Amino acid sequence: MRHLNGMHTALSFILPKADPAFRERYPTLFAELADSGFHVAEVIVEDGHQTMEQALFVLANEMHESDVIVLADVQSATYDFVELSARSLSSFPAAKIALIAADPANASPAVFQRAKSLHYVIDAAHVSQLTRLGKGASEAEDDSVIKNDELVRMQSKLEQIVTTYTKKDIGDEFSDIRLNTPVAPKALPPEDSVAALFARPRTPGRVLLVIPSQFNVYGVNIKPAYPALGVMWVAAMLERAGHACEIIDVDADGVDLDGVLKRLGDDRFDVLGLTAVTPTYPNALQIATAAKARCANITTILGGIHATVDPIACAREPALDFVVVGEAELTVVELIDAIMAHAADFSGIKGLVYRSANGAIASSGARELVPDLDEFPYPAVHLIKSLSHYAPAHATVLPAAPIMVSRGCPGACTYCQTKNIFGRRTRFRSPQNVIGEIRRLVYDYGVKEIHFLDDVITANRKFVREFCALLKEEPYKLHLEVANGLRADMVNEEILTALKEVGLCNVGFGIESGNDRVLKLVKKGITKDQVRKAIRIAKDIGLETWGFFILGLPGDTEDSIRDTVDFAIELDPKYAKFVFLKPFPGSEVFYQLEEKGLIDIQDYAQYGPYMPPVHHLDGLSHARMIKLQQGAASSYSRSSGTAHGVSRRQPGWRMDCCPRGS
Repeated sequence: MRHLNGMHTALSFILPKADPAFRERYPTLFAELADSGFHVAEVIVEDGHQTMEQALFVLANEMHESDVIVLADVQSATYDFVELSARSLSSFPAAKIALIAADPANASPAVFQRAKSLHYVIDAAHVSQLTRLGKGASEAEDDSVIKNDELVRMQSKLEQIVTTYTKKDIGDEFSDIRLNTPVAPKALPPEDSVAALFARPRTPGRVLLVIPSQFNVYGVNIKPAYPALGVMWVAAMLERAGHACEIIDVDADGVDLDGVLKRLGDDRFDVLGLTAVTPTYPNALQIATAAKARCANITTILGGIHATVDPIACAREPALDFVVVGEAELTVVELIDAIMAHAADFSGIKGLVYRSANGAIASSGARELVPDLDEFPYPAVHLIKSLSHYAPAHATVLPAAPIMVSRGCPGACTYCQTKNIFGRRTRFRSPQNVIGEIRRLVYDYGVKEIHFLDDVITANRKFVREFCALLKEEPYKLHLEVANGLRADMVNEEILTALKEVGLCNVGFGIESGNDRVLKLVKKGITKDQVRKAIRIAKDIGLETWGFFILGLPGDTEDSIRDTVDFAIELDPKYAKFVFLKPFPGSEVFYQLEEKGLIDIQDYAQYGPYMPPVHHLDGLSHARMIKLQQGAASSYSRSSGTAHGVSRRQPGWRMDCCPRGS
């Protein structure tokens, strides 16, 4: 995502394929927009070439951040301005959404009853009034621009209020899931930049960062797949700022609770930092509680996705002094600076939830995301004991190392928490910056295989092209894996071929369901035909394919789960993985199931993706879902005439990762 500075307004048209084209119908409009300080982009929705969802992905990742998004008043099988306006506002909550109304019936306030996400409607006869939506422009004095007063007022208010963190803790007026989505500004104020933070005077502190056991993730004691990139990024920031930092990875280092406490010693460290996903939160809390009992003067901090999605509950725990919400790099440095300065007031450090002096829960407000990820130092790999302590799933050549070239995902999947911490807009590092990190891993640590942990690395095709071209010129050869899979609607033959030519051997796809109704309910934004096409392309160019499926999604029935199994058999990937939905706090599906009373287990230690289900659905009990999962694995294996195999990363009772062929 690129950013414009100053008074320039980024205006993006999302238009249906039409003859004559929009530019031809309004030949003077684009010159007027340019003269009025607009930077204009066009994205075309065309049957068979680019869907509405793909158009939004392109807009989010390959173009300037949009201040204004303009739609045409067309409703067809491929382009629907009502649906597109809702998706646009969800993906770009700070943008103004405008409709050019060629149909007189749509050039009235009545259209807002159907399209509640539109801010403005402009009659096609007065299309030049788009210039009134620019920064600093005065509003039209006539009726040529029709305004959705309620939405405009709401958006203005949202820009002023403190961003809220959980739906249950905010008022009805703001109970929209998108309010939990952080935003990256076009640029941070100079005084808030990463460089300015490093330049501040400070008293150095001693920090121990601990990664709790992931037993609850996998259900068995095994080596973790990867070192925690987020922790290593925070550690790199702390070291760059002048603080002393150490990392303990409980599972990778073979350390138990007593070992952590022994390392803490008596006042050996000033701060204990912990990270947690939802299933590991109980383990993190146990460590914090024991640390407080052992070291009375230690300050404890919790970060990570669980802290971000449920910070108020975390802050109520006596063992946790501070909860970091969202991206932690800047917040943690500022916080430890303040702790070492014996500050009494932490309200000026954005991104914190904590207990105030009177015991009440206080929030300092959300921290904006850093727009340029190149400003961060490379993760502090030197602080982990050894890459050999980790067991990357299905690595071909060791040592292997994880890397993230982007943060965020423009998808709207209801079961995912990514948007809660990284936002809906995907920020990419520069290809040059990524190559620099890879060189460091290769030359300093002997890495032979790179695993990308991004949510959707192919969201920015321009990045992929440039990165692959640079990697081709490097003197070493690597094996590449995309650990979290790809979206089927975000690949094509060109992109997959480019990745294969620089070392990609296999590719997984997040398919989730073989039932189009369920896919639509969870806002996956893909169709079965798109999945078929992506799998076919991958196979045709010689990539091994994987399919990832989720059982127990909202709307799932026995029939829809059978549809999923049948679809997996039809696609015939090398491996099919069937896992249960876990309704993590902060996800949209959590609120849906919670409101219907369908979540049966509240113990987060049982929320690992490789653990039994924690919810039920109408007509689907826990026991029945487990039977269906076992049947899915068995049916998939039998369909290829091979014996069933279980992935080495799965608990003994599980049969969710099934190979096809030998």
